[in-house]
Parts: sequence; C-alpha cells; structure tokens
Amino acid sequence: MASQVLPSKYVIDIDVRFFDLFLVDYLRNLIRHISLPLTLRNSINITDIDMNTVCGLNGTEYECKCEENHVWPNDTCRAYQVCDGIVGGTCGCIQALPSEGPLCQRVVLGHRMIKTLPGAGMLLFAALFVFSQPSYVGSAEVTHWAEVMIEGNKTLNVAVHLPGLIGTVLDTTGVTITNAEIAAECEIIGQNSTCWCGPDYVWSNLVCDNVNKCCNVEKCVANVSDYTPLCLPKVNVSLIGMLTGSSSDVKTMLLSSFNVLNAFNSLIVQSTIHTGLNTYAHNFTVSLSSVFATPKVQSIISTLLTDPTIYSLSVKSLGMVYMEAPTGKVCYNSRQQLNCTSIEVMSKCVWQMFRGDEEPLILGPGSEVQLSDTCTELSTVALLKTNGYWSGIYSCLFVSGDIAHMAIAPIQIALLPEVINVTSNPQTADCSESSSTKVSISCSIENSTETYKAMLKLENVEIAPIKEEHNGIVKYTTEFTVECLAEGKPSSLEASCTLENSLNQLRNRTIRVAIIYPSDLFCAEEDIEERKWPKTKNNETAIIDCTATGRQGLMKRKCIGNKWGEEVSLCVKAVLNSVALQAKYFEKGLGATQEGAQFIFQSLKNNTAEDGENTFGDVKTAVSVFETMNKASVNIPLGENLLADFIDSASSMLNVTWEVGDKEESSSLASQYLSSVEGLVKTIRINASEGYNSSNIQLQVCRSGSTCNRTVFNVDVELNATADMVKTVGLQSLANRLPNLGYEDASFPSIVVSSTAENNTQPSVNIKLAFPNEQGSSAKMTCVFWNVTEERWSDDGCEFVKGPGNLASCECNHLTSFSMLMSKHSVSMPFLDQLTYIGLGVSICSLIVYIIIECLVWSAVVKSSLSHFRHTALLNISLCLLLADCSFLASSFPSILNETMCLVLVVAKHYFFLAMFFWMLCLSVMLVHQLIFVFSHTGKKMYMILGFTIGYVCPTVTVAVTYVYYDQASDIPYYSSKTCWLTYQSAMQGSIHAFLFPVGTIVLVNVFSMVVVIATVLKPSGAESNKKGDKDAAKSIIKVILFLTPIFGGTWILGLFVFLMDDFTQFITYVVHYAFTIVNSLQGFFILLTGCFAEKRVRDEILRIVLGKSAKEQGTVTSTK
Repeated sequence: MASQVLPSKYVIDIDVRFFDLFLVDYLRNLIRHISLPLTLRNSINITDIDMNTVCGLNGTEYECKCEENHVWPNDTCRAYQVCDGIVGGTCGCIQALPSEGPLCQRVVLGHRMIKTLPGAGMLLFAALFVFSQPSYVGSAEVTHWAEVMIEGNKTLNVAVHLPGLIGTVLDTTGVTITNAEIAAECEIIGQNSTCWCGPDYVWSNLVCDNVNKCCNVEKCVANVSDYTPLCLPKVNVSLIGMLTGSSSDVKTMLLSSFNVLNAFNSLIVQSTIHTGLNTYAHNFTVSLSSVFATPKVQSIISTLLTDPTIYSLSVKSLGMVYMEAPTGKVCYNSRQQLNCTSIEVMSKCVWQMFRGDEEPLILGPGSEVQLSDTCTELSTVALLKTNGYWSGIYSCLFVSGDIAHMAIAPIQIALLPEVINVTSNPQTADCSESSSTKVSISCSIENSTETYKAMLKLENVEIAPIKEEHNGIVKYTTEFTVECLAEGKPSSLEASCTLENSLNQLRNRTIRVAIIYPSDLFCAEEDIEERKWPKTKNNETAIIDCTATGRQGLMKRKCIGNKWGEEVSLCVKAVLNSVALQAKYFEKGLGATQEGAQFIFQSLKNNTAEDGENTFGDVKTAVSVFETMNKASVNIPLGENLLADFIDSASSMLNVTWEVGDKEESSSLASQYLSSVEGLVKTIRINASEGYNSSNIQLQVCRSGSTCNRTVFNVDVELNATADMVKTVGLQSLANRLPNLGYEDASFPSIVVSSTAENNTQPSVNIKLAFPNEQGSSAKMTCVFWNVTEERWSDDGCEFVKGPGNLASCECNHLTSFSMLMSKHSVSMPFLDQLTYIGLGVSICSLIVYIIIECLVWSAVVKSSLSHFRHTALLNISLCLLLADCSFLASSFPSILNETMCLVLVVAKHYFFLAMFFWMLCLSVMLVHQLIFVFSHTGKKMYMILGFTIGYVCPTVTVAVTYVYYDQASDIPYYSSKTCWLTYQSAMQGSIHAFLFPVGTIVLVNVFSMVVVIATVLKPSGAESNKKGDKDAAKSIIKVILFLTPIFGGTWILGLFVFLMDDFTQFITYVVHYAFTIVNSLQGFFILLTGCFAEKRVRDEILRIVLGKSAKEQGTVTSTK
C-alpha cells in the first residue's frame, strides 16, 4: 500500500527594509487584509503571514518593538537592555538590533512559545523588490523599492521562487510587484558572516564607508547584513576631470586618490598637453559602477589641490543626473521641455547647448526659453519655439564646489531655414524688345542637416528646381519663360520659393519680378567700378551683392524715371554681422549672461570706434544690435559694467553721415536709434555710477529726491518727480536726423535730451529744459517732444517760456486721455486728459447712484419678463462700465505701474468694455425681437440664459484667445507697458483689433436696431387713419435717439473715426478726438439720465420712497385725534 506524501511546511523569517518609513504602516495594514492562502506557484501556498517585529532608530540607537500579541523570548530580553521591563520572562521592546537568534514570537494558548530553526548553517538572502502602485494624483505610477531579507537554511533555493512573485497584486489598491532579484547573499556559520553581492550588484556606499574592508572586494567577511541598503544595482558613472600642473605624469597620483571610491573600475588619462612653461593640462576619466557622495569626491579634490605641483582641478560627472528629453525629431516652432534631476542636492545649476565643435552657450532667460526657478535638485528648461537656433546637444549641470554633475541629450528639430533669399536673374523681365523673355528664379539658404523638398513658382507655373551647394550655401534654381503678350499685361509677376522639411512643414518666401514693356521708363545698365547695376524699371530698386573686401550684405539703388538715384550701401563689416547674430542669440536666451552681454557691447565698441570707417550699413547693423539688446533686457537685467562700452559705441554712430539719398530710410533709422538707446539707458541697472560722458552722448544720474537738476551739453534739465533714480541723457547731432513731419521749415538744434524716472510715485512728471537761444529774439521758438509711438515731433503738453537775456526754457507735462482706447497710438492734446478725468469722475458717481436706485426700485418696476430683462441688461451694462472706467483711471499713469499690474488692468479694461458692449447687443436684439414678433413671448429663463451667455462668456472667450495668441503665437505683444493698453502695429496687426472688431460690429448692429425702432415708431397703427405729422415724427425720432444712443453705445461710432483718422495736421482730427473723449467719458451720466430718470415708473417709485416716510407720519397723527 502506497504511503501518503504529506506537504512540507516551512517557517521563514523575512527582514523587510524600507527606505520610506511610511510604508511600515502600509505593510502592517496590507498584511491584515491580505487574502490567504496566497498561491505563488501550483505547488507553493503561503498559509500565514505575520508581522512580528519593527526596528528603527530612536535617536542614535536602534530600538526593536514587538507587534501586538508578540514578545521577545527570555534569552533575548536578558542579552540586551530592555525598554519596558521583563514580565513573566519576556519583554516587548529591546534597545538593540539583534544580529542573530529568533525575533519576536507569537503568544499561543495563554503562554509564549519560542521556536527556532535547527541546523548549524544558515543563509540570509537580501532580495530587492520593486512595488508599483497607481498614482491618484496624476497618470503616472509611483514606484517603491524595498529590500527584503529572507532567512533560511542552506538548502532553501530562493532564486527559484522569485520569478513567481513578479506580477503579484498584493491588495485591492493596485500594489503590484514588478521585479524581484537577489541583491546579496550572506552565509552565517556560528559567529562568522560572509556576504557578497549578486550579479550586476555592488556594495552600497553605506557599507563601503562604514566597513572599509568590504569596499571594492567581491566577498566581505563581516557582519554587514543589517545595513540598508546592502547592495545596489550597478550603474555607469564617470568622472571627467581636467588637471593643470607642473608634472607631466599624474596617473599614479590620481589613481591612488580615486581608487578609494566605491565600485572603482579604472582611471584613464586620455591626453596630456604641454600648455606652456612647466605647465601641463591632463584630461582623465574615472569609471565607477556606483554613484558616489559628492562631499567624498570634493574631499579628494581638496586634498589633491594642496599639492603645490597641481594648479587647478575640476571634475564633471556623468550618471549622477537624469535628464528627460524628447526623442526623435520634433516639429519646427513647437514647444518642448527638458527635465533634469540630481540624486543629490547641489548649490546651483547651469544649462548649456552646443553644436559640433562650437563653444557651449549658456542658456539664460530669453524670448524663446524659460528656466525653472528651482535649481538645486530639479531643474526644467522649456523651449518655446524650436527653430534652427535650438538644434543641438543640451547639457544640464548641477554644481557644488569643484564638482558638476552633468547629463546630456540631443534635440533633433525638423528644421526650416531662418532666412530664404529669393532672387531673379535678371531682376527685371525685359519685354521691351521681344514677345517673350526668360528669367531664372533662385532660392538660397544656409546648408543644414535637414533635407528639404523645394519648389519654385512664377505666378501659376510651378517647376522642381536644380540643387547646387557652394561654400556652405544651398541654391535651388529654375528657369521660367515670361510671355510678354499675356492678357492684361501685368506690371509684375510673383515668384515664390517653398521648402518642405521631413515632417511636412512648409516655409515660403515671395518676391515681385517687375516687367519692362516698350512704353515703360527704365534705367539702363550701368557699371561703377566693380559694381554692375542691371537694367531696372522706373520706381523699382535694383539690388546687388557687396564687392568690398571684408564686408557682407547688399547695395541698392532706385531707378527714378530713366535716371539712377544714389547708391545705398548696406554692406556691413563681417565682424559686425557676427555681433548682430550673437545679440540675436542673446535675446532668444542663448548665451544670455552678464558676461555675454558685456562681450557683445565690447565687440560693438571695438568695431565701430574708427572714425570715418563706418558705413550706413554698419550704423544700421549697430542700431539693430541696440534694438535687440533692448528687447532682451525685458528678460535679463543688464548691469552697469556695460555702460561705458554701450555709450561709446552709440556715440561713434553719430560721427557717421546717415544721408543715403533716401530720406525716409535715414529718418527711420534715426527714430530706431533714439528709441533703442533711450530704452537701454532706462533698463541698464546703475548702482554706484554717477553717469558717463562721451563725445556725442552724456549721461547724468540723480538719486532719491523730489527734484533732479543736471546739465548735459550746456542744457540745464530740471525734473520734478519723486523717484528712486532719474537718468538724463543728452544726444548730440541727432535732432536734425529725425523725421521733421509738421516742422519741415524749422531749424532743429543738434541736441536731444531724454529723462527717465525710475519707480516714480507721482502721478505726473514735469520737466524743464533751459538752453541758450542761439537764433536771437526774432526767431519763433517752439517746444516739442519726440512721440515714440507716432515717431514724430509734437508740442502737445509743452510750453515755451522766455527767460532773461538769451536764455529760454521748455516745460512739459503729459498724462493719458480717454481717446487712447480707440487710437492707434497714445494721444496727447491740450486739456484732453483733464476732460477725461472730469468726465470719468462724473460717470463713475452717476453709475454708482444708478446701481443704488435700481436696487431700491427693483421690485416695484420689474413687473413683466420684458421689463425684468431690460433692467437686468441695464444693471449689467452699468456695472461693467463702472469697472471699466475704474480700471481706466487706475492705469492712467503707466510709469508708476509694474508690468504685472499693468497687464491686469489691460485685461480688466479689455474684458469689462467688451462685456458692456455684449450686454448692449443683448438689449438691442431683445427690443427688436419684441417689436417684430409682437405675439411671440420669450420666457424670463430663456432671456437670462441668453443674456448671461452673450454678456459674459463671449467677452471671456475673446479676451482669453487674444491673450494666448499674442503671448504664445505672435511676435507682437498683447499690451504696451507705455500705455497700459492693447497694441497696434499695422493694419490687421496688433491686439487692439480684438477690441475694435467686436465693438464696431456691435455698434453697427445696434445702430440698425435704432433704425428699426424709429421705423416702427413712425409707422401708424391700425387705429390711425393718417400718418403722423412732420413735427410729431421729428419729436419721436429725437426721443428714440436720445433714449437709446447711450445704452446702445451709439456714441462709440466716433471711436471708429478716432482709429481711422490719425493725421494730426487736420483740424477735423482734433474735433473727433475731443468729441469722443467728452461724450464717452460721460456715458455713465447719460445712462443715469436715460435709463433711470427718463422712465416714469422709476421716477414715481423714487418719489414714493422719498415722500413715503412723511406721508406715513401724517397718517399716524390723524388717527389719534
């Protein structure tokens, strides 16, 4: 008879070591609720799981407590110091971590039973478990690592059972074991313990630092099983160092210093370069299989630096920082983010980007990059527009002392060329002598790693081009035939070049190719020295490449009739082009550091200082550098160490003649020069400097006072403003270069004076300039200021005051007027701002009164759905207008507002004015609906839903979309900090169109509604036999217009004329601006009159409220008699 085989039973103690202490409670709760038996394999069942002992540090010593219903055996209690005393031969807590023997034992049947495993030999298996749990905060999973110590006899094969644990779900919260490996094994024979790490594992730094004999050995004869963690997975870590010193051989010295590091593999000296007299530079790499403690490596470096033969030593590491970066090619102009995490807290971090053999560029705050504020353990960089400037290899460095932990990753961008140069050869299609002619269209770009698909097109004819490469330039060329007898005889043809990248994104550039017909005037081909000017049509501009040595760019020349104009050289020194490119990098955020800014201004000074060698093209390029750095100063502050180089280079520009035969171009350049120089003077932070003087520019500084008196180029400047700092700059030889629109016959002095008050606390600034009158008493003197937004001279707000002798002075004061809301630029006219503030004050008071009255009479006047909606709309119109007017007043002095407050007020004005107009639209549509559909009644609920949706949701969407578009997708800013209002750049360019279009559309709809109301009023009813008389009709029309114009926004029609009429030489322009300001600043007052006092029920209820109290008192007296 066969005997029955009974199943074997094992009792296994598992030592679970957590890096996260909060997991102890989690494990305790998990064990209590786990469903048993738990099947690992078909033949293995876990029948009981019990948590018996919890050990942890209490101060500096371990303390081990037994879990509920568990006790320490008597031998253990007597071998160690107990925490709670010995009761009945057992205890519940000891102040030690036992290295051997049983742990806490379960109390069974009223007595305590201690059971030990027999056998002379015992094995400890340290198994590394990875637990994965879904995160309810985000979509990512949370991963925990735990080291589990499994104790058993030598015959226990733990490795066989570990794979069966993978995928086990431990409880209903989704905790899953995702990996299980043997990290270390310890063999305990008697009192001796020998431990070794598993395959692909190394000793932890904790073991290596505390038990030195275990470091860098395979097996360690020491009792180290209680260290947590014991062993860790191998990782590739490298130390890349640079050592300079007098010794030509440093390998032995470096090896003896770095081989004490845990998991040391090798040290290789890659190169040794003799850099000078008794000086060598050594590049070396240390290879490790474990991470290291930064203080330990810093200690090694500090020790080495005490050696007099070592001059410097710096180390970078790879493997201590982890970078998350996009993989594969990313779209052009997309937003990408890189994250870096250091395993240690460091002092600071630096982001760099490099391409090929170029020097790495440090990333700083710029227009196309954002850096996170935290920078010691975690750092993030966001690339806002991934164009060709951002294609390269990125590195993040966490720095502390002489060590920098580094991670690198490439960013591959599906590029599109930043510059596409489309040309025609010949530049003008000559149809003067034949029925057809040929032109060759070329498209040139800089060579890049991207492979483009190119297509050239002339009008409707599209041909694939031929590709050529020469000197780093890729050129696509196609020849087209121009039919000279084509119908309509177009004056020019459009030629375009379209390039497509590997992700099917397109970039297009177009030019116009002029056509010369037999009857057209033209300039004949002409050779001047090495320059060959082609045959060119009247009013067209010919362009040729520069021929001067060491210069790059173009030359242009306009054909006027049949005669050539002057040559305009836009040829630029090659080195200046390089400086302009560096400035462009800086503005975007590449190399955006104080050192980078100083290098740009130094280079600009060094290459523009030679008198007489700067051309118009050099000046234009230098001004573009000023403009670019002025834009960059919004993101990164510029220090006063730049001041001297900046002013010297700007001064040298004024030594050059800017007359190039094109007055418009030279005047435009002067305006750009003044704006950028003034902007840089304002943004450069001055601490100790009192100013700086050069040949053509003088800068003087005042600090902390209510009055600033300074002299620049013999002009006394007095500025009254309570400010932290006042900067006054005088520019010589500039005034006569600026556009003189409106002052064509005037004689301008050579000096322009500009003053800037920083952190001014006064609402207005008064400036007085006193200067010698060199023209004599017979000359008419006019004080003007340069209006930056309109780029013209203006005398608004300025007054000429004659002084004694030949002295004279100008006094100016500027505020903000209401007509700015609908104007392309800021407006300054006599008394316009005063009218604005008086009108707004009256309007705000009127609106507050109206809202109070509406609240008092609401229940009495709202008797039907129609009246309910009318008064609801009027109340919301008044509330929105009140908030909009208050926001306008708060933003009237932009100079004292910071950027954030200015933005908040711009958004508030944009939103509340639009909300007011959308509520006006609701009111007018409701009125027309009731007039047309007399017997169609709409419920109160439907009115309210439509009203609040149109009144508040529509302006919310409009403002939000506008802000996001201009903030993220457009180069034009959402608002101007100079006016605290929306921007205008050109037709259909600027955020102000997101205000004008809704307002204009609503006003036109409301005017149409007024026409419908007037027509309805004039139409006789069925009971009337005759039409109304002319007098009655006129009264009705006037009444409708007076009552509906304020609440329908009809007065804002003037705003459309304000926007369209910007010629301030015309009298009608001033009339429109004054009319708009007066009427619309008083809109709240008109609403009070027409919406409140003009309604009989409202008047009656107000009288009842006012007189009701006295009437009641009178009635009470009568009843007592």
